[in-house]
Parts: sequence; structure tokens; C-alpha cells
Amino acid sequence: MRFEVLGPVRVITGDGVAVPLPPRMRMLVAALVAAGGLPTSAQRLIAELWPGKVPPTAANALQVHVSGLRKLVGARLRTVDDGYALTGPSDADEFEKLFTDGALDEALALWRGAAYEDAADGQLVTAAAARLEELLLTARQDWVDRATAEQRPVLAELSSWVAAEPTIEPLVERLMLALHRAGRSTDALKVYERTKLALAGYGTEPRAGLVALAEGIRRRDPTLDLPATGLPGARSRFIGRRAELDRAIDLLGTNRLLTVVGPGGCGKTRLMYEAAREMAAVHDAVHLVELAGHTTGLLAERVAAAVRVREEPGVPILLTLARHLSGRVLLLLDNCEHIRADVAAFAYELLAACPGVRIVATSREPLGLAGEVVFLLAGLTVPAPDEPGARSDAVRLLADRVATARGGLALQPAELPGAAELCRRLDGLPLAIELAAARLRAVPLAEIMSRLDRRLDLLVGTSPVHRHQTMRAAIDWGFDLLTEEQRRLLLQLSVFAGGFDPAAATAVRGSDALEPLTQLVDRSMVELVDGGYRLTETIREYAMERLDDDDPAHQRLVALCADRLAAPPPPDGPAHTRWLGAITREYDNIQAALAWSLDHGDAEQGLSIATAMWWYWWVTGRMMEGRAWLNRALAAATGGPSVLRGRALRVAASLARNSGDLPAARQLGEQCLAIFRGLDDRTGTIAALNNLSATAQGQRDHVASLAFGFEGLAMAEREDDARAIAVACNNTATTLRCLDRLDEAEPLLRRALNWFHTAGERRGEAAALTNLGIIARRRGDLDASGACMRSALRIYTELAIPEGQLDAIEGLAQLEILSDQPEAGLVLLTIAERERTALGSPIFTPDEMADRDAAEQAARQALTTDAVARAYRTASGTSLTAVVTRYDDQGPSA
Repeated sequence: MRFEVLGPVRVITGDGVAVPLPPRMRMLVAALVAAGGLPTSAQRLIAELWPGKVPPTAANALQVHVSGLRKLVGARLRTVDDGYALTGPSDADEFEKLFTDGALDEALALWRGAAYEDAADGQLVTAAAARLEELLLTARQDWVDRATAEQRPVLAELSSWVAAEPTIEPLVERLMLALHRAGRSTDALKVYERTKLALAGYGTEPRAGLVALAEGIRRRDPTLDLPATGLPGARSRFIGRRAELDRAIDLLGTNRLLTVVGPGGCGKTRLMYEAAREMAAVHDAVHLVELAGHTTGLLAERVAAAVRVREEPGVPILLTLARHLSGRVLLLLDNCEHIRADVAAFAYELLAACPGVRIVATSREPLGLAGEVVFLLAGLTVPAPDEPGARSDAVRLLADRVATARGGLALQPAELPGAAELCRRLDGLPLAIELAAARLRAVPLAEIMSRLDRRLDLLVGTSPVHRHQTMRAAIDWGFDLLTEEQRRLLLQLSVFAGGFDPAAATAVRGSDALEPLTQLVDRSMVELVDGGYRLTETIREYAMERLDDDDPAHQRLVALCADRLAAPPPPDGPAHTRWLGAITREYDNIQAALAWSLDHGDAEQGLSIATAMWWYWWVTGRMMEGRAWLNRALAAATGGPSVLRGRALRVAASLARNSGDLPAARQLGEQCLAIFRGLDDRTGTIAALNNLSATAQGQRDHVASLAFGFEGLAMAEREDDARAIAVACNNTATTLRCLDRLDEAEPLLRRALNWFHTAGERRGEAAALTNLGIIARRRGDLDASGACMRSALRIYTELAIPEGQLDAIEGLAQLEILSDQPEAGLVLLTIAERERTALGSPIFTPDEMADRDAAEQAARQALTTDAVARAYRTASGTSLTAVVTRYDDQGPSA
């Protein structure tokens, strides 16, 4: 006999027949099953069967129902003191056991409807039903995540679950993502709209995560198409290592810092990836940070950039990271050996600040932290001299890679003894085996063995670890098999700290590199990754050791980076986005070029590169990193006053000002001005004066700001430099506006606007419109102010400049408040504040700060406490894109 409550309550006989139950007896069974076999008093059962008004005959009626049930179930219903207990298996117990054991398919198959359907009126049954429904939701989520990871279909089940319960947002998110990845983005957004409507029926709105997912689907966010683990796709099969992988997963399950330690080429990174893939389902996020090309001490900033966290002015980067890395997060730090001390210090602080974070690091030596679990990784298992080679992981790897290299032709039986010997001599190191497999495509195994024997016997490395010497020998004999042309190029390619394209390879070689580069890829010395090329860190290190310090490849890389940075960033949105992407891809190489320039006496070129990079550092929120590089370059370049040094000081001042360090910005700006005055460089002097005018304005030193501004304007007029005139007019007018001298500010802004518009300089036009909108608002002309702000917002949106968008949105927020819409205005101000924090770009213009604060205070005073809370909730669920779209749809602009 069995009791079923996962749906309509039923009693199933030993023959599998469901016995019909009258309503009160069904409720009695439900209450006794909900009690879990424990005695339940008659008084409690009466309350369960008659949860409303209890009739006078309830006690007698209970006895009748108990008697009827006992005739059906026999001794399973026992009388205990003043109550009753029901024993026997139930589908609820079976479900919980299957769920705990991970048998999700079987567990979910038990459900026939809502828990305790038609019987969940009493408190005992209601609580049991609620608990089972929560377990059901968790089981469904786990099932979807597991099926997705295993690439099994999930749409049919998800669709039926969401159709039945459209307000369960975790399942809605999974359905939307599954539909989007299946090429049905329109259907995904329809699901979102239905959920939004269903939630509105309960007086609530979708949570921020669901809103963000819908926005991402609308804009075709490419990250939604990637595996949820945040790891690169495997380029080849993972061979062997099952025991090591299970052990690593077990260790990571009970520890928070696991360092995979072993020699170069032993497979540390691949083991880390595979462990992370298997553990991704139990983490909220997985982040990979590749450190092989990292050369500065700003490790926390590097990690923040990798996990898409922007610096916040005045806030320690570790605190910003801690806020972002909430929940259960798996952080992978790859190739730590060259910055081991920095990684150890960073891990120590991060683990203390983020209790949900686990770290897996790969290194050639332990980090040396208390609590660190060191996982020593050696080569793959190799066959003993008297064992068949095919039974070991090393030979299996060799056979798999040889088959790939030969177009499917596997190792022949006659080759197996030689293959076993080769794997033994390479100590089972995967990279060495990969190199050997590539050679076996064109070179007989016997020839490989003869060369390997000589090299292994002759080469003695400096490392005390034998396998390091073996890896060096493995690369050495592979290197000897290259032609002189291929060897030379391989050494020169080691100047790249990151990926590179054929044009870059040609640049550092000094002649066309495509043919030898392709040959190096064929010989597994260079990897082809995501349409570009890279050296593995082990091979790069080997090649760097052999490349002369005076090899022209170093200087050619510096020249290449300087050339690619020579043109200023494009002003239009799509081109600007492409420029940012290109610089991001080249960032490790640019850092390598910067470091070499500053360390080898070519500091002027380093200063040139750092100066050209300032806009990238600014727009990506990495201002502290940019300031560090610029300070280092300025200290190293000791050639005296020059136009380049003046420009470097000016951009350093801009980074300091935009990160909130106004004293440093003023000092750097004054040094810049002194250099350009000394050089009698009028263009530079005008730019320096404009820069100082903005900084002094932020410091509320309005007298100095006007002096700088008017001097710059007069010089620009003498030089007949229309653009410089427009910029000076805009900056000086802003300071006049801070002093409430609106009649003097407006003509200057009109003049700036006319030139910017005529010249097609859209960013300047938007800035002038925003400033004119502020003046119109202060004069009470709200319509004119709104037209200016909407026009500025449209331009900033076209150019993809979020800070400008926020300037306009804050202006529109103040207009909403002045138009008796304080709640709408407070929503906009809250959104703008949130986005500014994310960008690391605070307001520094004094009157704009005062206006914003006064507007927020006015809105809060005009609203009830509930309305203020409602505004904050609305803001948390509204994206910047949604705000921009709403105002873009409103009428004509100025």
C-alpha cells in the first residue's frame, strides 16, 4: 500500500488500484501523511478537517472517518494516546530521497499536480505542501541546469512549467535563455511580456535579473550565447586524468583555495578548466582571469576588468570587487608563477572579503598561503617497459593527437612499442606529447626517437625539477626540427604577451610572416585561437630566453603599437566600439611594448604610447591603471620639456580629474601649461588652459577658472582656431553658469554650439546643448530645456557615450520634478546615480552637483515614504537603455 500526495491525494492498494476517498477522509489521509508518521492528536486532526468553523459533531465525525480509513489501510493506521499515526510509504518521501540522490528525472516524474491537491486547507497540510512545492522548484531548476550542461532538450518541460506558473521567475529566466539560444528570441521576449503582465496582476514587477536578461536578448548580447561556465570551449578531447579530476573536485568542494602546481606543459590549465566545467552548476558564476600577459602590479584592477567591474573613484578596488562577487563564485587565476607574491596577497584579501568565493590557481609553485590546498600535477600515466603502450593515458593522448594530425590515420600496431617509449621519455607531459604527435605527421617515429635521444642526453636545464628539464628538452628538440626561418620567427613572436594577427607578425619580423607562421601552426609551436595566433606560455618563455635583448623585434613591437595608436579614437558610436574592442584584444601586447620601452631606455616611445592610451583607460574605467602607467612613463622620460611631455601631462591631469583627484589634476595641469608656454606652443597652451579651466571649476576656484578660460579663448581667437574657440567658449560659459552669470554664459554657449554643429563635431554639440538646457531650466523655460536635453541625449546615444547620456538624463529628471512629477524624477536620478557609480565617473561641476542634490531633496520632500520606496524599486528594475528609449520616442527635439 502506498500514499500519494504529489497531486490529488490518493491511497494506492497493493494491486496498484487507486481507492476512491470521500472529501473528509481524503483530508484525514493528507493530514496524517503530512505529519510524517508521527502521532497527531484528535484535536489537531479536527482543526485540519474543519479549518473554518468546527461543527459540534466534529469529534464523532472524526471517529467515523478514522474507522472508515482503518477498514481501508488496516494496521497502518494506529491509535496512539489521544491521537493517530499513519505509517507506510508515500510518494513525497520517495521524491525527497530521489531528489537528494540526484535522480531528478525520476523525482520529477512522481508529480501529478499540486502537492496535496484538493486537501491543503489545514495548517499542517498547507505547510507540508509549501515545503514540497519549494523542493519541486529547486528540483526543476537543477534539472534544467543539468540538462542544459549535458546539451539535452529542456524547452518542452520548461514551457509547460512556466505556462502553469508564469510568475516563477527562476524558471522564466531559464525558459527565455533556452528559447534565445534556440534561435527563438522573439518567443523569449513574448514569455517576458506575459510574465510581466502576470506579475502586474499581483501589484509587482519583474526583478532586475529578469529585466536585464530581456534587455540582453533585445540587443543580441553575444555573451548570452556562450556556455554558462564562462570558460573557453575545448579545442580537443580531454584524455585521461579521471582520478586526478575527481580528487581536485573533492578538494575544491571542501576548500576555498586550490592551487594546481606542476611544470610547464603538464596540463594544469586544462585540468582546471575541466574541474570548473563540472562544478559550474553549483556556482552562481565562473570567472577566468588569464595572467600570463600581466606585467604590472595592479592585479586587482586586472581581475576587475576580467569580471567586468569598473573602478569607482575613492573606493578601494577590492571593495568594489567584493560587492560584485556575491553569491557562490568560482574564480580561476591562470598562470600565476611570474607574479606569485601579488596573487598570494590578492587571494588573501579577496577570500576574507568574499565568503562565497572559491579560487583555483595554476602555478609552477605554491602561493604559500595558509589554508591553501596544493594539488601537485605530474605527467599522464605512462606504460611500464613490459606493458602494452595503449593501456596508458599518455599513449592514449598520443594516439588521439596522431590520428588528428594524420587525418584520422591512427598509430599502427608496429608503432606502439616506440610510442610507449616516447611517452616514457617525455614523462607523460601533455605538451611534449602534443609536439611529438605533430612531428609524427611527417617524420617517422624512429627519426623522432633518434633526435629525442640525443637532445635529452645532451641538454641539461637549470631547474632543480627534473620534469622542467624534460619539458625544455622536448621543446628544444622540436625547435631543432624547424628551419632557420621558422626558428627566427618563433623567437621574434615571443615579444607578444597576448594574441596577434598575421599583420602584427609581419611587423615584428620585418618581412612577410604568413608562410613561416602557418608552418609554425602546423608544427604546434603556435596556436590558432579565435581567428588569431598565440604562443603557449611555456613556448613563449622558452623563445624569450633565446631572443637577444637587442633583437629589432622588440623595437618593432613598440613601433607597431605606436602606429596603431597614432590615430585618435573615432567619434561615432559603431566605429568607437570597434576601436575599443581592438585595443582590448591588443592590451597585453601594448603593456609589453610599454614595459620594454620604459625598461630599455626608449622611454620617449613609451610615453607616446601611454599618452595615446589615456582615452581607453578613461572610457573603460581603468583610470588608476592609466595614471600608474603615465606616472611611470613621465618619470622614465627625462628628455626635458617637449610637446609630447606636455600632452602626457595634460591627459594625466584629465584622468586625475575624472577619477576625483582634483589636487593632482591641478598640479599636472599647471606643469603642462608651463611646458607649452616655455615652448611657445600656442595650440598646446590653449589646450592646457582649457584643461585647467575645467579642473579649477571642479575645485570651486572660479576666479582662476575664468582666468584660464578667457586667456585660452583670447589665444584661440588670435590663432583663428575655430575648434579651440568652441571648446573654450563651452568651458568658460560653464564656469560663468556656476556663478549664475547666465546672460554672459548663454552667448558663449550659442557660439560653441554653432561651430560644433557646422563642423559636425557631435560630441561637442551635445555638450553645448546640455549646458544650454541647464540655463533654460534656471530661467524657467522648461520646454526649451527639455528640447535641448532630449537632443543631447539622442546624440550621446548615437555616439555610445554613457556619461553624456547621464548628464542629459539628470537634466530631464530635474524637469520632471519641476513639472510636478517628483516620483518620475526621483526614479531618473536614482538610475543616473547607479550608472555613474558603475562607470566610475562622478559629477565634478559644482553647480550641477548642487542642482542634482536640490532636485533629489525636493522630490523626496514631495513624496510619501511609500512613494520614495516605490521609486527606488522602479529604478532598480529599469535599465539605462529603457530610459533612453523612452525619451527617444518622445516628440521632436531642439
